Amino acid sequence: MCNRRPARLLTRMRRALALATIVLAALAIAPLQAAENNDAARLFLPVNIIDGSDDRGSLLVLGPKLGLSADEIARIRSVSGYVGCLAPSPSVGSGALFLTAGQVLTAAHIFFEPSGRLREKCFFRTQATPPVMSDILLDAGNAKFGALRPKPGSNDDYAIVRLAAPIAGAEPFPVETAVPVKAGDTLVVVTAHPAGMRTAVDNGIPVVQSCKVRRAPHSTGRTSFYRSDCDASGASSGGMNLARVGGRLVYRGVTISTGPWQDPALDGAPYDEARGSVTTALGADAGILKAGKALAAGE
Repeated sequence: MCNRRPARLLTRMRRALALATIVLAALAIAPLQAAENNDAARLFLPVNIIDGSDDRGSLLVLGPKLGLSADEIARIRSVSGYVGCLAPSPSVGSGALFLTAGQVLTAAHIFFEPSGRLREKCFFRTQATPPVMSDILLDAGNAKFGALRPKPGSNDDYAIVRLAAPIAGAEPFPVETAVPVKAGDTLVVVTAHPAGMRTAVDNGIPVVQSCKVRRAPHSTGRTSFYRSDCDASGASSGGMNLARVGGRLVYRGVTISTGPWQDPALDGAPYDEARGSVTTALGADAGILKAGKALAAGE
């Protein structure tokens, strides 16, 4: 009897790619909520460009300008990519391998319907050449969520999920705990393909930007977080935040929310948390690191 599994996987990959292309422009990352005081979510439009122009672009074009080596660019493509679900409604965001080649860190709200129902038929797809795709396992033994029903944009809006098959040869970026995130740090943020970009980028190439941490408040919760002037739009959720510490690239955090965009006149406005010209990331240390290690150990 012939093995039909490769054909089914190829069909599923093609379906997922087509879905991602269709829904990217319709998806928005979580509305900003002040992580330190749990302010109510505010109105949100799909694009939040902070401090002037949209600085996002192709990893292959911007990477060398940001000081990324050829090996680092290849590594980014092998560990980061799309996170999406097909049912009961489509959802697409970004994510990256975390601690091992068999688990991914991303924003939890990608996996949940507004009703709180867990989505199904979820996948991770790298942007390597050729891309590698794996199903995401969301049962209790294979997923660590910040909460049973993570609130979008909150300190619990993270998910560490196991893949059905590890990404062979991929090496996740390490987490640095000895040197904390601080205001003024330069970030390299990687997203699969956010909507509304001013520069056209092929869907198979990661999107990157250079931006800065503007404030790193002390968190009294299980997770750390920081505010940045990184541009964000639909499907930016789950984007990997990298920074260079001691010469090496380390995994600093995961994008979870951006501010409200109530007035087109604010397009490109200066960083301003009160007005919503701000993007928030959860730190890859603290509670997220603990959860990731527990999942990797099978706990």
